[in-house]
Amino acid sequence: MECLQKAIKDKKIVGLIKSAFQAPVRVKCQDENNEFKKKKKKKKGTRKKILNENEPKPDPYWLRTFFNFAPEEAAKVPSYGHCGILSPLLANICLNELDHFMEEKISEFFRPSKLDSIWKDVDNDDCHNPSWPEFVPTSGREKTRKMDYIRYGAHFLIGIRGPREAASEIRKNLIEFCESKYGLRLDNSKVEIEHITRGIQFLDHIICRRVIHPTLHYTATGGKIVSEKGVGTLLSVTASLEQCIRQFRKLNFVKGDRDPEPLPCTPMLYASQGHTNSQMNKFLETMADWYRYADNRKKVVGFCAYVIRSSLAKLYAARYRLKSRAKVYKIASRDLSRPLRQSTNNSAPEYSDLLRMGLVDAIDAVQFSHMSLIPSCDYTPFPRNWVPDHERVLHEYIRLQDPRFFCELHRSVKHEGLTMPQDEISNIVWDYKTRGVRGCQPRDDETINRN
Repeated sequence: MECLQKAIKDKKIVGLIKSAFQAPVRVKCQDENNEFKKKKKKKKGTRKKILNENEPKPDPYWLRTFFNFAPEEAAKVPSYGHCGILSPLLANICLNELDHFMEEKISEFFRPSKLDSIWKDVDNDDCHNPSWPEFVPTSGREKTRKMDYIRYGAHFLIGIRGPREAASEIRKNLIEFCESKYGLRLDNSKVEIEHITRGIQFLDHIICRRVIHPTLHYTATGGKIVSEKGVGTLLSVTASLEQCIRQFRKLNFVKGDRDPEPLPCTPMLYASQGHTNSQMNKFLETMADWYRYADNRKKVVGFCAYVIRSSLAKLYAARYRLKSRAKVYKIASRDLSRPLRQSTNNSAPEYSDLLRMGLVDAIDAVQFSHMSLIPSCDYTPFPRNWVPDHERVLHEYIRLQDPRFFCELHRSVKHEGLTMPQDEISNIVWDYKTRGVRGCQPRDDETINRN
């Protein structure tokens, strides 16, 4: 409640959330569950449920499938009485104090080295591209000390570039902070210290370090190009294929461990081919975005696409009474974009002709049917001072609550007006047509590209 009251000044909202904390949660007994099951068995026929006017629609199949594909860290959601879906938000509000504590520790722990030209400032990481190897001293005190911190829900990961004694000291400070701030007594077993060479699994990704020996090319004195073998360490973030297979097995998409065999996607048995393909495409797009920063992104997404495509082929073989997946691929092609059910009338035009005339709907092809279509790993450096879009909107909304800022903004809009990029382009074209090239010539202090 102290964390909430720092930002929320409305006493009614604070009191409402406090009452939800204190309200008892009623747990159903086994006897009530057995009576409910008996009553459910007495019903003979089941009717299709019609949603009420204010009742929300259920999530689509692809979204429910991806939620069930969530990692182990997202499986446990905290429950605070009758707060319901506010539980993750309340957890983030409480753990925001931990984030500020770790930010202070990161700035205190950072100690650059003169021999290490990669990190010169703790807050300026824009110049460092993680796709390039980090040429740093392998040991000794001339090594840059640096700390990183990431949190997902109530699970956090701290990366320390330094001696093990420093990691033990940070763990001690973290345990003391949680005990004083939250009243939680963490054991050393809950905050484990592991070396990166052993591989650390976090959010279905394995973080490890690889030693590589690239060839360095540089220009020596006299303009001579020299090539030498160098030694560098590369931080590797790899998606866990075993965990991916385990999640697919939990969703009844595959069976077996060593050589997983895809199973038909039975929940989409009564859906059309176009709707089924579109649902699976959204699922594959979300999976490709989830493994965006994995080094083996092509391999994992290709495996997911193979499982989904084979599952749909088995489903279509059962629906349209085809004997095998090979016949399904022969009719519908490898990406399942051609219709499997065609008119029995021989005089009817082909599907391509009907599609060209706009008489039938196009069927979306299942994505990532070839490895070349799968995007590669994204090595774009992530800025440290990044702010989410929704948080930017909230900051702008808070600024608009200030009467001075709102009046200044209103005055500037009233005098200058709102201009769009299209308006500026139209003004340039109009000046060019009316005044010609001479009127658009730059001044002496301006330059223009004649090419």
